[in-house]
Amino acid sequence: MGQPWVAGSAEGAPARLPLVIPALWAAAVALELAYVLVLGPGPPPLGPLARALQLALAAFQLLNLLGNVGLFLRSDPSIRGVMLAGRGLGQGWAYCYQCQSQVPPRSGHCSACRICILRRDHHCRLLGLCVGFHNYRPFLCLLLHAAGVLLHVSVLLSPALSALLGAHTPLHAATLLLLPWLMLLTGRVSLAQFALVFVTDTCVAGALLCGAGLLFHGMLLLRGQTTWEWARGQHSYDLGPYHNLQAALGPRWALVWFWPFLASPLPGDGISFQTPADGGPVAS
Repeated sequence: MGQPWVAGSAEGAPARLPLVIPALWAAAVALELAYVLVLGPGPPPLGPLARALQLALAAFQLLNLLGNVGLFLRSDPSIRGVMLAGRGLGQGWAYCYQCQSQVPPRSGHCSACRICILRRDHHCRLLGLCVGFHNYRPFLCLLLHAAGVLLHVSVLLSPALSALLGAHTPLHAATLLLLPWLMLLTGRVSLAQFALVFVTDTCVAGALLCGAGLLFHGMLLLRGQTTWEWARGQHSYDLGPYHNLQAALGPRWALVWFWPFLASPLPGDGISFQTPADGGPVAS
C-alpha cells in the first residue's frame, strides 16, 4: 500500500490501477464541460454577481475535492510503522498470521492492501485504499465535496441537455436519458450528443451515490461505529454524538468540512479506544 495507485487482490495476483478509471472519468467530465461552456449553449444565464458567486463556489468545491483526495491518498491507515510490541494486550486484540503481528481492537487485515488497517472501516475500490483511523476524515469530506461538484457540473450542463431533449419526442427523450447507448447505436443521436447525455447521467448518478454514502457514514459517525461494527450490531464505542464526532474528526469537527488543510488532531492513536464502560461519556 506504499503506492496508493497500485493495489492487488491477493499475494501473487496481478496489480491493478484503481485510479485509472476515476481519472479517465474525471477527464471526460472536464472535457465535456469545457466543450459545452465554450462551444455549446454556454453556462445558464446569470447576472454578474450570480456568475461571480458561481465561479467562487466552483473554485471552493474543486479545491476541497482535490485537497481531500490528496490527503486520503497520502494517508497510511495501516499498522506499518506503528509500535505495537509491548502494548498491553487485552480484550479485542487478535493475532494476524498474514502480518505476523498482534492487532489492536477495531483493526483488521485487508486482502487488497495486504496489511492490517487501524480502525478498519472498508476498502475503497474506487481509490484503491482502505478507509481507516488516519484517513476517515478526508474520506467523509471527499464524499461531501464530490457530491457537490457533480451536482454543480450537472447544473452547468443542463442548458445543453434541455436543448437536446427538446429536439426529440417525449418517448425518444426518455429513452435518451435512460438508454443513451441504444439511441447511439440506432443512429438517432450523434457521438457528441451521446457524450453529453452520458456524462450528465453519470454525474447525477455519482452525486446520488456520494450523497447516499455520506448519509450512511454520517449515521455511523454519530453512532461511533465502523461499517464492520454496524453490520454486526456492535455499539461498544458509542460515546454519544458529540464525542463520537470529536473522536473521528478532531476538536474542530464542525470546521474540517470547509477546508481540507485545517489542523484538527485526532484525540486517539488508533490502537486504544475509550468506551462507556471505561468511564467515558455515555451515549445519549
